[in-house]
Amino acid sequence: MNPGRRPRASRIDRVSAPWPTVGGVPPTGEYRVSTTWRDVIDAAISVGRDATAWLVAVPTLAWSEIVARRSPLIAYLGRSPNYGGQHGSGYMVEPNVVYREGTERTAQAAFGYRIGMTMAEWACRGLMGLGPTVHAEGQRPPDAGPAWEPANGLPDLLGAHPSAPQRWLIEAKGARRLGRGPLRKGAAQLSVPGLLNGPHLRVLCGTSLEHRLFMTIDVEEVQAGRRMRQLRSADPVEDDDALLALARSRMLAYLALAALPGSARSIVPVGSGVVGRASRGPSGLVTLLETDGSTFAERTEARNADLYRRRSARQRLDMLTGLIPGTDVIIGMSRRLFTACRNLAALQADLAATVDAELPMQYDEDLQQDALDERSNERHRLYWEHEEAIVPLARDAVRRGFALGRGASWENLLDQETPMRTDAPAGFLEAATEDTYLAVDARTVRAEAQ
Repeated sequence: MNPGRRPRASRIDRVSAPWPTVGGVPPTGEYRVSTTWRDVIDAAISVGRDATAWLVAVPTLAWSEIVARRSPLIAYLGRSPNYGGQHGSGYMVEPNVVYREGTERTAQAAFGYRIGMTMAEWACRGLMGLGPTVHAEGQRPPDAGPAWEPANGLPDLLGAHPSAPQRWLIEAKGARRLGRGPLRKGAAQLSVPGLLNGPHLRVLCGTSLEHRLFMTIDVEEVQAGRRMRQLRSADPVEDDDALLALARSRMLAYLALAALPGSARSIVPVGSGVVGRASRGPSGLVTLLETDGSTFAERTEARNADLYRRRSARQRLDMLTGLIPGTDVIIGMSRRLFTACRNLAALQADLAATVDAELPMQYDEDLQQDALDERSNERHRLYWEHEEAIVPLARDAVRRGFALGRGASWENLLDQETPMRTDAPAGFLEAATEDTYLAVDARTVRAEAQ
């Protein structure tokens, strides 16, 4: 893998070809892609190091983590009219004046990490069809090689794709002006001998903010064999590994919802049109509900609450939703995913308690910061070792929760009455998949490109 030079601004502005395919790696080329804040926020909330093992004990901290992932995007990005080219939205995303003129370099560097990870998730999941990702430091895959050690400096993300090669290894870089040097370092991280055994795809995602937001994506196939159009099912309904990956990727959202008081939550009907990738926008992560006729029809029917509730739970896509304190974001999830995550959270709580007993965190004031950091890293390694040992148990737990949620009502699952909302929240833009819900206050949407 040999990343090229940073493209010139004029070259970026000339790009007009649309993304040619959704769900796979496209031919080498230059593409302009329209997206929405809802797609980007969905990627931001679901990507990054899994900190949920200890959040289970203090789930309100999940609100803080969502704030940390969401707020920098709205703080530093904006949209400007763009009149050149075709197949675009008429806008381009660029850093705003706060980022350019009012933010010190250290804060810009921190935002580089966040935007790099977010856009890598957006591109790999939305554009190229990858399943949910996990942070590479938090999981040792079955095909890990002898060099797979966090101390060696692992790439950022792991994912599984329904087409061969199934395993994807991803490095995400981001900066104000990302040059060739950092990309070469990223390529070196991906190319360490002995990281993975067997066929896999190396994906290097580089995100630059100036003069506008753009990405470079380098892809290298390792030990390529005969390519298969479809390797396995990526549907959580059928595939236990896909369901476990989905539940893990949405634990932050689950904990945030679970921590909300009942009075702050509501149930929102969603139509069957959100099922499947075909209903989603160019980036393929969520379906925009303002244009989904099935959701309009479903909510019209739900206005007769008694008649709606008499329908079989299996015939309804109703989401438990709530506004995350400190944000402009309403999140939600389906009954089947909520109960799958609830079962996984119980397992995670037991594992975290085991680690606390075996390797307590030390808060000795005489310890140096390096020693405290190493202790924290040891605890995380021990946790992931324990979690790896119970993967079969975790698969079974999320599958049982998933099945329970499909057939149960929210009243039975929550053991309390929760009000139903049949209208879109005033001033919010909504989106959903078959298992997740997301709405954003339109007043704070500045990079929305529709």
